[in-house]
Amino acid sequence: MIARWWGLAALFAGATASAPRAAAAQSKPPFSTAPYHAVRLADGVFVVPGDTGRGSEGRPNAGFVVTDSGVAVIDALASPLEARQFRDVIRTVTPAPVRWVVLTHHHPDHMMGTIVFAREGAKVIAHPDRTMLTRENGDDGLLADWDRIIGLHELQGFAFADTPTWPITHDTTLVLGHTTIVLYHPPGAAHTPGDLAIWLPATRVLFAGDLVVEDGVTMVVDGNSGVLATALAHLDSLGAAIVVPGHGRIDGDPRAQLAASEHYIDSLRSAMRAAVRQGTPMTRILRQMPRPDSGRPVSPASRRQRNAERVYLEMERDLMGMGSDSHGGGPHVSPLR
Repeated sequence: MIARWWGLAALFAGATASAPRAAAAQSKPPFSTAPYHAVRLADGVFVVPGDTGRGSEGRPNAGFVVTDSGVAVIDALASPLEARQFRDVIRTVTPAPVRWVVLTHHHPDHMMGTIVFAREGAKVIAHPDRTMLTRENGDDGLLADWDRIIGLHELQGFAFADTPTWPITHDTTLVLGHTTIVLYHPPGAAHTPGDLAIWLPATRVLFAGDLVVEDGVTMVVDGNSGVLATALAHLDSLGAAIVVPGHGRIDGDPRAQLAASEHYIDSLRSAMRAAVRQGTPMTRILRQMPRPDSGRPVSPASRRQRNAERVYLEMERDLMGMGSDSHGGGPHVSPLR
């Protein structure tokens, strides 16, 4: 049985399964090394790329849309310092003011810079559900944890500003100026309870937030794997010409990037369902996977371990007839530390 589960572990661990244990002890990399610059994706649509080759670690991708009534920012990055650098990049493209900030979700790396734009008059468009494991000790606990990750110098001038001015709780079409922006909210918690994907139908550009990341290993600790699978299928159905993932490079083949995410989550769900049916303890499965990296809760190994734990619990609930916990944030999964 153990040999069989090593094969399954390799399925979700990829090449890292053979990495030596010493790799986990490597020093933590800097939060971000990516330069700030705007890349034009389509007429009036730009991305400011974050770190690449690091999965969910580092600075996420952010974007902005220039309309005839002002600029709509997509995600505000991880701190006021990052947001100010983002704002300076926008000003190299257009003098128009930032009038709206659309948040794909409330994880700190995507929203802690919102205050910079809010103080300049921007309206915040987001889902109102700010629930996540990193907020289990409230906003003060989240801020203290984030200070340890990103550093106090990055947070000068910080205040929480992710409570939306315009709350979005279901699929919504906005017309900003003459630009149509479609906001998609999954039917439950996929990556988080507050997920929004931003679809620009005129240019067929999709900002997926962390529903999609470059290596396909989307975190579901604050979400639900079944809801994520449904969300990914919906995003795939749009036929986007460009998919901007929450983190990492933009693939030249957007369908391939979505397919990789769908394959990972479907394979994980199948493996965990089989494990529960066969009575294989979760602890045995986790022992056969590469160990999570200390101090790096969203490293590839850490994400795979935490996702396996979360999805195993989902399958237990389902097979016991308790129903799927589609609201996310299951109480038994270790919080992000």
